[in-house]
Amino acid sequence: MRREDNLPSIFSQYQNVVHYIQNVGHSKWTSNCPVCQGEPHADGELPNRCVWFYDSKPLGYCFKCGKTFFPDSAPDWTPPSPAEMEQWKREREAEQEARLRSAQQALDNLRSNRLWEQYADMAGERGRTYWESCGVPLVYQKFWSLGWDFNEGRWGCQSATIPLFNQSWESLNIKHRLTDDSKGRYRYNIAGQDAPMFLCDPDASLENHVIACEGEKKAAVVYITLDDPDAVVVGIPGLSPSSAITDTLAKAERVTLILDPDADTPGKDGWSPMGRLVRDIGRGKCRVLVPCAKVDDILIAMNATKWDAQQMLRQAVTI
Repeated sequence: MRREDNLPSIFSQYQNVVHYIQNVGHSKWTSNCPVCQGEPHADGELPNRCVWFYDSKPLGYCFKCGKTFFPDSAPDWTPPSPAEMEQWKREREAEQEARLRSAQQALDNLRSNRLWEQYADMAGERGRTYWESCGVPLVYQKFWSLGWDFNEGRWGCQSATIPLFNQSWESLNIKHRLTDDSKGRYRYNIAGQDAPMFLCDPDASLENHVIACEGEKKAAVVYITLDDPDAVVVGIPGLSPSSAITDTLAKAERVTLILDPDADTPGKDGWSPMGRLVRDIGRGKCRVLVPCAKVDDILIAMNATKWDAQQMLRQAVTI
C-alpha cells in the first residue's frame, strides 16, 4: 500500500478523520468517507468513494452516501450558492453516469465474446498446474471455467482468471490473480465496479445456511473439501464487500464466515473488519471462524477430508 497523502490545508478539519488519502490529480484527492467509511478493495486498490476538489469552490463529496463536506475554517472561502451546488452535483452525476455506461459496454463486450471461456481454453498446462497447486482439480477447473491470461501487456505479468457469475449464470466480471505480487494481487477485467461474490454453485439458494469465505480460492477449496451437494459456499471479495453482498447475506437464515487471521484487528476507527462485516450482515445470524492461517492453506497442508472440514466449521463462534 502506498504512503498516504495529505488533504489540502483548507480541509484540515478532515485530515485525521478520513484515511487512505491519495492525490489523484492537480486539484483532486480521494479517500474513504467521514460518514460511511470504506476500506481497501478486494483488488488492493484504496477506497476512493469520497472525492475532494480544490478548485474555485473547494468541497468534498462522497459518491457512496451522497454527503457533501465543506471547509468550515478557511478565512477566504465562501460556500457555493444553492444554484452553484445544484450545478456541481449535476456535473458529478453526469460523470458517474458516463462511467456506468462505459462499464456496461465493457460488460456487454465481455459477455458477447464469452471472454472467460477464452481464458479457460488458453489455460494449458501452465494454468492447470497452477489451479491444481491451489487445491482445485481439473473437473472443478472446468466447472468454474477457471483459466489463465498469458498477456503480460495489461498489468505487466500473467494472471490466473476467475469468472464471476450471478444466480442466472450471467457473467458479472472476471477476476485476475496476478503472478507478480509486487504489482498488486488482484485486478478485475472491468474496473471501478462493485466486486461480485464467487458462487461455488450459482444454482444454489442463498436463503438458508451460507458459508462465506474471504476470497474465491478459499471458497473453492472449502467447497471441494466439504464434498456436500447441500453445502452453499460463496467467496466474498475481502472484508469490505459491497452493500449488495451484505444485503444478500443478510437475507440468509444463517451465515458462517471464514475469514483470514487478521480479520479481528481493529482499524483506525476502533472497529475490526470482522466486526463491521458481522454488523452489516446481522449479528444474530452470523458465526465466525478465524483460523490461525488461511483456510485453504490449512486444508491443503493437512490433506483434509470432508470430516476434517466439517469439524473445522463446528469451531465457528458468535461474536
